[in-house]
Amino acid sequence: MEQLLRLDTQLFFWLNGLPHTPFLNALALFLSGIGETGFIWFFLGIFLIFREEKKDNRFFIPLVVGGFLSWISSELLLKNFIERLRPSSAFDAAIVVGGYPLGYAFPSTHTVFAFALATILVLKEPRWKVWLYILAVLVGMSRIYIGAHFPTDVIAGAFLGFAIGTIVVIWYKGKKKTVFSTPKKKPSRHRKKRK
Repeated sequence: MEQLLRLDTQLFFWLNGLPHTPFLNALALFLSGIGETGFIWFFLGIFLIFREEKKDNRFFIPLVVGGFLSWISSELLLKNFIERLRPSSAFDAAIVVGGYPLGYAFPSTHTVFAFALATILVLKEPRWKVWLYILAVLVGMSRIYIGAHFPTDVIAGAFLGFAIGTIVVIWYKGKKKTVFSTPKKKPSRHRKKRK
C-alpha cells in the first residue's frame, strides 16, 4: 500500500509539475469548470434530445439518475468515509491553480460525473463514444494539473463513474421496454356494420 501511495505521489508531481502557462492554466480551469456538477454532460444531453425529429424527452431521466448517484456515492459516501486529504493540503510543493479546493479528495467527483454521464450519453449517440470519453479523460486530467486530486482519485472516479453509468443504462433499457414504452393501441374487435 505504501508503495502504491508513493507511486501515486510521484505521478501526481510529474503531472502537476508540467509547464503551467497562462493558456494551459486557463484550459485546465475551463475543463474543470465544465465538469462541475456534470454541467457539460447535461448540456450535451439537452442538445441530443432537441436535435432529433422525434424528441425523446425521457432520456433526461437516466442523466439525472446518473448524476444523482454519482454525487451521492462520491460526495456523501466515499469522501466522508475515506477522508483523504487533497494534494494541496498534504504537500506544500503542489502547484494549485484557481484557488484551494475544499473537502476531501478520494474519489474525484468531477471524474465520476464525467464517466457516468459520458457512458449514458453513448447510449443516445454511439458515434460520439470516442470523443465523449476523451472529454471525460481531459476533465479528470485537469483536476490533477490544477492540484485538486491525486491520480488515484481520478482513476477511482473513472471506474466508479463507468460502473454507475453502465448500471443506469441497463436499468433505463429495461424500463424503456416496460414503464417508459408507449402502449400500442389494440385493434378494435367491433367491425363496422354494412349499410
